[in-house]
Amino acid sequence: MTGTVARWWHRVGRRCSQVGGLLLAFVLIGLTKACSREPSERKLRAQATSPGAESRRAVEERQMQALIQRLSTVEGLEHTLTRFDDSCARPYNGSIFENMRSPYVLTCSMRAVAYFGVRGDMSEVLPRIRAAGIATWGPHDHKGRELPHLAGTVTYALSYHRARGRYPDGSLMSAPTLTAPGLRIDWDRADLPHSHRVEEPPPCPPDGSGIYQRCTTVPEAAMSVTAARARYGTVLSLGLSSSPTSSTNHYFTVPRRN
Repeated sequence: MTGTVARWWHRVGRRCSQVGGLLLAFVLIGLTKACSREPSERKLRAQATSPGAESRRAVEERQMQALIQRLSTVEGLEHTLTRFDDSCARPYNGSIFENMRSPYVLTCSMRAVAYFGVRGDMSEVLPRIRAAGIATWGPHDHKGRELPHLAGTVTYALSYHRARGRYPDGSLMSAPTLTAPGLRIDWDRADLPHSHRVEEPPPCPPDGSGIYQRCTTVPEAAMSVTAARARYGTVLSLGLSSSPTSSTNHYFTVPRRN
């Protein structure tokens, strides 16, 4: 009796293995077909360097350069260098267990970080940045009034510096930055509770990385962040990301064909 049961279980297990193997084969076939429908890197690279993409790329860079130039006119700030990072890649589609298939087969994004030497005290420079009207920094109410107690506003940053980073009860204030859609300003605070130093831009990725990659420094023989700090005492950075008004944050996309 025991031997009969054992043989029966062996047959059941073998059939289940066969069924499982068939199911796995069907899944792999489906994945192979799905992957085969994805455009090749050669075709995507052609899209990323097409006249349409190059035109959008040029517009994006001009818009960023215009904002950097406006900040450069603020008294007390001197532009030292800008790093542009521009790339096109396949979007993340999730695993086979996730329903995250992107509506695009290619997305292109640009990011820039501009570095400035600060002449004088940040408490004097911050109001000038607000007066330049580059962006609406930090949260505002429905009437457009600044919410001064929230980080991201010029008023909060001024309060942080004047109070040396502490509330009247001695507790620490949050680190100050200026934020707006697609923009972020940060600066050296070596002698304050939330100590911070603007970092050097990372090395550019090697040529030929990915579908499309462009990494440039302007000016080409620019002063390093360390050298700017030695000359001015304080370094400020302006980070910009592409198309802040777009929910996708991409300046160029190639839709997926169903």
